Amino acid sequence: MKKVAYEHTYRFLKILYLFRYFGDAFFYTFLYVFLASNGFNNFELGLVSAFTPLAALIGSIFFARIAKNVNINRILMVISSFVEFGVALLFALIAPQSFIFYLVIITLISFFNVPFYTLLDGYSGTYIMQAKKQYSAMRIMGTISYVIGPLLGAILMEFNLITYATLFYMSAFFLLLTFVMTVYLPKQTINEDVIKKEKLILRDHPELLIYYFFGLFIIALSIVSDNFFGVFLTEERLISDATYGYLVAATIFVELLVFIFIIYKKNMFRNPAFSYFLIGSAILMRPLAIALNLPTNVIFIFSLFRGIAWGYYIVFNVLYLARIVPLTKLTGALFIMQITVTFGRIISSLVIGKLLESFSYQNVFIGISVLVVLATTTTVILSVNLRHKKMRLSNNLDAV
Repeated sequence: MKKVAYEHTYRFLKILYLFRYFGDAFFYTFLYVFLASNGFNNFELGLVSAFTPLAALIGSIFFARIAKNVNINRILMVISSFVEFGVALLFALIAPQSFIFYLVIITLISFFNVPFYTLLDGYSGTYIMQAKKQYSAMRIMGTISYVIGPLLGAILMEFNLITYATLFYMSAFFLLLTFVMTVYLPKQTINEDVIKKEKLILRDHPELLIYYFFGLFIIALSIVSDNFFGVFLTEERLISDATYGYLVAATIFVELLVFIFIIYKKNMFRNPAFSYFLIGSAILMRPLAIALNLPTNVIFIFSLFRGIAWGYYIVFNVLYLARIVPLTKLTGALFIMQITVTFGRIISSLVIGKLLESFSYQNVFIGISVLVVLATTTTVILSVNLRHKKMRLSNNLDAV
């Protein structure tokens, strides 16, 4: 396997993304619905939704400090994969437990889960920039997993062929394969002509500050509101767990179509203002559907826009950062984005969970919709102004 990984790294990474996201799809897709089915209320779900990003934040800061290069990243990915395999297996083996138990275990796995993807994207981003490969063609494999996983799980659950424990066993199997593959990831050597020793100073990169502002408000709100979106559909609109699984699969299928479009569309992401507008507008559709109290079937249609937003954002996140920061700083820039998003998730989870104790889903999601609109508009304006400023500066230098 070591020889295969070295001689066919691009294909090896494709399979790694496929297996890794299968492990996630069978675990995290149904996690909040599983907790709700055990009788935990919205405030308790809000605590889980708050503690998990807190652990991810601590994990991201910790891993960012020790992830000095892509080869250290490999070792960290091996450790993270093994821990997550163990937790998924534990969920499969044990009977329903107390809320405190799940809170502790989910918090533990979150310490490793979120940083793993930053490490993997940093490793893959470094590889594809040097090998002149397409990130989207590689990352699409993860999206395929998230189409098949929830769909298969939903079908099997609808016909009472499996239980949640079976889903967790399936997750553990693919996480075990992920662990094995990360062990054999080849070392990377960054070409001398792209090595830069200077630190990544944010004040020297205003485009990064705008991007992190976007992550703090838009991406963080999207992730947290998605968690409560699933609970809203199953608890308020009384759709079955299987139907929710179908909806997740359909949304990820839209994400898959966006990936395919990006593969054949060259020179994308050159205008960040357009990207912010597209992602923000698509993310708005889910909370807006609940805010308007639309019929369930119409909410399903609106929710599919989430696939457009994330299909575009996932590729944009790596390629945009790879274009504006030195290659040796890519993983660090990705970690800063992840830390920023996670910080936003912590605040959003606590606030939304608490508000839902006193207000209806409709009223809370009206507030979310307004915030998404304001944050998207602000980000677009800042990005346009920065671009015009750079163009004026370039014209002035040409004139001199």
